Amino acid sequence: MADTLSRSRELKIESMFVDGDTRTFSIKDPRVDISQSDIASLDAFMQENNIIIGDKYGGTFGRITAATVVDKTTTTLDLEDAS
Repeated sequence: MADTLSRSRELKIESMFVDGDTRTFSIKDPRVDISQSDIASLDAFMQENNIIIGDKYGGTFGRITAATVVDKTTTTLDLEDAS
């Protein structure tokens, strides 16, 4: 059996709440053309609608502090004896 290679892409969004709580959430397979204005629009929507709340003290959503696209390649080696 041969080695296998797999690739994945994730958008990691770090957020802050008004009570000081933080949270990072991930979106699998995001669009490849996500821009800063897309993130700014998402941030404004999340602030206006308070769609998530802090889990420690129930604080309202503050803002997105960072958004990073992570491309990951995983190689699974076939270590079986070839004989």
